[in-house]
Amino acid sequence: MKKLSINLCCIILSMIVSFAVSAKAPEINKPDTAAIKAALHQVNLSYGQAFIKGDSSLFMNCYTPDACLLPVNSPALCGVQGQLGFYRFAYRAGVRNIVFTTLNLYGATDLYVTEEGNFEMFGANNVALGKGKYLVVWKKTADGWRMYRDMFNSNSAPKK
Repeated sequence: MKKLSINLCCIILSMIVSFAVSAKAPEINKPDTAAIKAALHQVNLSYGQAFIKGDSSLFMNCYTPDACLLPVNSPALCGVQGQLGFYRFAYRAGVRNIVFTTLNLYGATDLYVTEEGNFEMFGANNVALGKGKYLVVWKKTADGWRMYRDMFNSNSAPKK
């Protein structure tokens, strides 16, 4: 009886080990970061075009309706009114183009991704106005990737 119990235990143990070795871990659905980066690039181009053309609707289409812009030395500018207020302020200040350069993407999922990058702003006649850096949390919507949280600041030292 003892020998039968030991044999039975060995058989069961070998079946468990065999099952564990043959079982595959479920594959994690990793998003195509190259496709995401290309989609973000198109939205970033549209953002610049909003200033080139003086068209706030292009700017607004870059954001989710519940997005927040988080500029330096300012409270959060959330929702459609905050976004529109920021666009009008920047346009009145002379911004006529913004060029974005994506450096990295972090935490890409099917719904969110964070973009790190640099930007350069230009005024009339393509005069450089300044450079800075940004972090944007993007959200996948029915209309594609849109900015959900947009934090940015200048590389220039504050004026005294």
